[in-house]
Parts: sequence; C-alpha cells; structure tokens
Amino acid sequence: MTFIHSFPGIHFDFGAIGELGSELMARKIRKPILITDTGLVRCGVLQQVLDALPSGQDYAVFSDIPENPTIFGVEEALKVYQSEACDGIVGIGGGSVLDSGKALRVITHQSGTLLSFLDHSSEISANVAPYITIPTTAGTGAEITFGGGIHPTENAIGMGLRSPYIKPDMAICDPELTLTLPSHLTAATGMDALGHCIEGYVSNISNPPIEAITLDGINRVSNFIKRAVNDGNDREARYNMLMAGLEGGMAIYLGLGPIHALANTFGNSPLHHGTLVTVSTPAVLRFYEGLIDEKLDKIKLAMNLEEGTNLADAIADLNERIGMPFSIREMGYDQDDLDFMANETFKSHFNAWAPKKPNLEECRQLVIDTLG
Repeated sequence: MTFIHSFPGIHFDFGAIGELGSELMARKIRKPILITDTGLVRCGVLQQVLDALPSGQDYAVFSDIPENPTIFGVEEALKVYQSEACDGIVGIGGGSVLDSGKALRVITHQSGTLLSFLDHSSEISANVAPYITIPTTAGTGAEITFGGGIHPTENAIGMGLRSPYIKPDMAICDPELTLTLPSHLTAATGMDALGHCIEGYVSNISNPPIEAITLDGINRVSNFIKRAVNDGNDREARYNMLMAGLEGGMAIYLGLGPIHALANTFGNSPLHHGTLVTVSTPAVLRFYEGLIDEKLDKIKLAMNLEEGTNLADAIADLNERIGMPFSIREMGYDQDDLDFMANETFKSHFNAWAPKKPNLEECRQLVIDTLG
C-alpha cells in the first residue's frame, strides 16, 4: 500500500506565532498581505499577529473577508495585494479567511477570473503566491488542506477549489490566538472538527495512520469541547481543541461524505458552515447504522460512550449541551424546495468518499431529517 499524503510544515504550541517572522524570511516574502475579518480586528487577534512581526517588517492588511467566503471578498483582497505590491499571503482566521487565501494565491499569479477556477481546479498550476496560515478557530482544518470552498455570492451554494498547489506552505497554530473565540463559534467549529474526523474515519479510502489520527481527534473533541465552550480561557481545552481541528484537517485528506454534502446544500444561505455540519451529523450517522457498525463502535469508544449508547443520539445530545441548534429550520433556514435540496445533496462530490453513497431518495430523507 502506498501513502502519498503530505502536509504543510506546522508550528504548534502556545507562542508559536513567534515563528512568523522567520517563516516570512524563509520564503523571501518582503511584504505580505495579512487577510482576516473584522471580528478578529475588534477582538485584538490581528494586533497579536502584528506584534509578532519583526521590527521594520512591511505589510498590508485586508480585513473584510466575509463570514462565508465569496468571490467578491477574494477579488477585493486582490486589489490590495496588487496596489500594495505584496509578494506573499498570511491568512489569519477561520475557514472563510483561510479558504479565501487559497483562492487569492491562485489569482495573484495566474490569468483568468476566480470563477474560471472554481469547480475547474485542474486549471490551477504550481505558479501561486507563498501562503502561511494562522488559524484562530479550532475546527475547519483549512490551515493544512488542499481544498476549499468559495461562494459565487453570499447566498449561493459554494463552489470548490481542490489542488495540491493551493495547499498552504506553512501553518502556525497557536492556541493563544483562539482564547477570544466566542462560545457559540467555539462550539460550532469544534463540532465541525468532529465531523471532519468522523467522515475521514469512515471514508472508503484506507489509510491506517490517518485513521488513528481521526480517532484521536474525536477523543479530544469529546473530552474538551464543553470545557472550551464554558471557559474560553481554559488553556488546556484550547490546546486540545486546536489540535483536534488540525487532526480534522488531516482527516479531510481521506475525503468527506454526506454530512458535508448536506452542509453544502444548505450553504445557499448566510448560515455558519460549522453549525450546518454539526446539525447534519446525526441524520447521516443514522443512515450508516447497520452498514458500518464496526467503525461506528470504534467512534463510540473514542468518545468514551457507554456500551449500548446510540452514536447519533449521543452527538445530538452533545450538540444540545453546548448550545447548538437541533435542526436547520431552527437555524433560520427558510427555503423549502425539497427536490432541489435532495438533488444538490445527491450530486455533491463529497459523496464519492462515503462508505455507502446515498441514492436520490435516501438524500431526500436525509434532507427531511436534517431540516427538522
């Protein structure tokens, strides 16, 4: 068996942000653009990163990446990159920012609009801008993955970028930068990490080393998410949740599945991706019952569940205990075209890695169960 996965370089620990200057120098980045969102400016995280830059380091800032990444947001960042004569990218944030950085590194160096690359990733070449990621949430795994999603508009279903050439060059994972993450985002992104680990573990691709990592990620989320939600300054919990998010990113290398197919379908809205994943998870696990019970049992062991506990019910209960919604309708999703939703879920590329790909009627039922 041949394993061809490789991850970016990773600095991980409290204080890891101190490595940023040397990593910029190693990549000969004279003037990076730092992309982030307004929330991270307000809570002081951007300033923490700026304080870590070497004295005299030149840089530009674009802080208007939206909550769900859009073509417009990336193109606005491109204007700053070009007008400020930048030569590298530092992404500071959650999945929206980090995926936007992947798209930005392509269109800074390659001809064509961003739209021409979305869902046409074979057009992406190795000629991309240097890219360093700094995650500030513990869940998306986008700091190390070779894929991402960009929405054509805010309320359109996301389109994919997937190429080894957009994989970041270096990830700097400092739990200190997650301490100010609000409790509801701590919960949503943490359960997103759990979804990544679960779908990677049950994937139809076999890779025992990464499967072991996914089980460790599941265990960390189960043990520490409630602590992180209840007390954002719990440093042990923040460390373990950021590690679980990183492990979830590694899990993505094995592919995802119907959980993310559903989340992407409901992504034609301004609703938070991690919460969509969270709410979609129990229905898919019920769909798998009787099909992959041996793997479901190992997930239950990793979650320290008592024998006889139903896995889907346990995750639904965990969602409730950390303040996550029960259904997509509860989140405020107001669309009702079941045929459209079932078809979008059915044709999603995420299903390619499912241990059993749901047919169209099964997708309809998954949509109904998740909508609530």
